[in-house]
Amino acid sequence: MSATTHLPETLHYLMIKHVIETGYAPDVTQLATLAHLSQPKTEEGLKELARMHGVILVPNSLQVWSLHPFALMPTRFWVTAKQGGWWANCAWCSLAIGAALQTDITISTGDGAEGEPLEIRIENGRSSRPGAVMHFPYPPARWWDNPYCPCGNILFFSSAEKIDPWCVRHGHPLGAVLTMEKGIALAQAWFGDYASPNWRRKTPDQARAIFEKLSLNPQFWNMPGSFK
Repeated sequence: MSATTHLPETLHYLMIKHVIETGYAPDVTQLATLAHLSQPKTEEGLKELARMHGVILVPNSLQVWSLHPFALMPTRFWVTAKQGGWWANCAWCSLAIGAALQTDITISTGDGAEGEPLEIRIENGRSSRPGAVMHFPYPPARWWDNPYCPCGNILFFSSAEKIDPWCVRHGHPLGAVLTMEKGIALAQAWFGDYASPNWRRKTPDQARAIFEKLSLNPQFWNMPGSFK
């Protein structure tokens, strides 16, 4: 590892690569071997990666809980591709797996994560269910208040009419509703480099530029300067 290498980003790439190939994240000992580092140095880099929200660790441990867009525990989103299959954290992460791997995918979920089974095929950047939508209850400013709640509630619905009753039933706000076309474009813009060794966490300015380019509502998609 050269002096110019960014340790957290290097560990991120090694873990993403491992998850893609095996379906699970390496533990600290495996990660240290992959990175050719001592375990203390690896632990230091992993903690820094967690502080910058490049990985979510199980509380009070160094076990990987989530490595966006991949979930490391069973979820309502199962994504398959020619390379394998993985759990995703949410609807957006489901699309993001295809964007990160630059491949066609099939997403198996449920309507609002609770209704009838919903299968969505993304092929050449197009959805097999163009009438479906993706709902973000919480804006970017809230994403890291509790990373599970905002992320876990980003869901697919077979139609926009089903979102409001779902929000009332579960006590979540009616937020931003994206078409499949817009959701795919957002996933590609945000997660397209996640499987690359050149990945870097986006700055607030970079995030704003993506939202503006996609003409997303600036009131909802406001990006605070403190975003990480």
